[in-house]
Amino acid sequence: MADEKIQVLLADDEDPLRMTIAAWLGDEGFAVDEAADGVEAIKKIQGKDYDIAMLDIKMPGANGLEVLRYARKNSTQTEIVMMTGMSDVSMAVEAMKLGAKEYLTKPVDMDQLVPQLKAIIKKRDADDRIRKLQAEHTARLLYDLHNPISGLRQSIGYLMKGMAGSIGDHQKELLGYMTTSIDKVIALLNDMMDLTKLEGGRVRLNKGIASLASTVQTVCQEFRVPIQSTNITMDVHAEEDLPPLEYDQEKIEQVLHIFLSNAIAHTPPQGAIVVQVRKVAIVLEEGRPPTEHVMVSVFNSGEGIPAEELSLVFDRYRDLVAGQKKEVSMSGLGLIISQRIVEAHNGKIWAESEVGKGATFYFALPIR
Repeated sequence: MADEKIQVLLADDEDPLRMTIAAWLGDEGFAVDEAADGVEAIKKIQGKDYDIAMLDIKMPGANGLEVLRYARKNSTQTEIVMMTGMSDVSMAVEAMKLGAKEYLTKPVDMDQLVPQLKAIIKKRDADDRIRKLQAEHTARLLYDLHNPISGLRQSIGYLMKGMAGSIGDHQKELLGYMTTSIDKVIALLNDMMDLTKLEGGRVRLNKGIASLASTVQTVCQEFRVPIQSTNITMDVHAEEDLPPLEYDQEKIEQVLHIFLSNAIAHTPPQGAIVVQVRKVAIVLEEGRPPTEHVMVSVFNSGEGIPAEELSLVFDRYRDLVAGQKKEVSMSGLGLIISQRIVEAHNGKIWAESEVGKGATFYFALPIR
């Protein structure tokens, strides 16, 4: 950051104040873009990554709090500084609760402005370095655990094949139990490594233009054979003429695998899974108009999820077993991984359920 200009978005409907601050910051080496109202500010954020967004609280079109909510969801690296008159201090406090880093009262003290902005960026960069170091340490630890456990799994396989001498039925049974337990540990470690990469920002999306309906059909076909032995039916419905989307096909396939694996695990014999792909209009921000998305839903006819637990299904520290099937044990990390992937696509993910009536998991990707 030391060799690059700090990118600033300055949004204020008072032209003289905005131009004065922009000129001052420009002279101090900042790269400044201006917006005369909240709607223009949102458009600017959509098209560019900023280090700092300075937002007036009261603006036409969309006020500063609305722009703040949008930025916090869609431009997480952008630090927000609110500008307010003395009469709007309560709104500034609300902005701090929503994630703003600082608020400045008008008239802005120009002599203090530059040090304040630089201090905000310095702290952000320091926090980023700490998070990356923590993620790298965790990744190394998980890798160090994964290798010997995988080696142990392989050694047990050799024993079961009799490569170290004959073994009896009782020994085979014990080794089989050990294999099952080790497979669960390996699956958990794989999930944890995936989540660590996603949260550490070390996984980049490899986006391309593709049909989400075709991707869903391909993944569902992979599950046809596994569910035959369980007498579970799976129906797949996709609207015709859905628009192509820009997404990372491998990552979205991973989300679909997680959704379908969970659905199978929680669907009783003779039960049903229904997968749908359709175009919908979704309101992502309160007070904003709906935007078009292609939505995928996966319903399973299991026992459903209690209302008090439904809001926790995407909580990484919540171990939830939908349908109360005690023989199924999951870390729940798969859904967290799905959430990170979908949100990285600026999409939305959620779940709906009622006890005794099954559960439906959804994700939606925006139509550009």
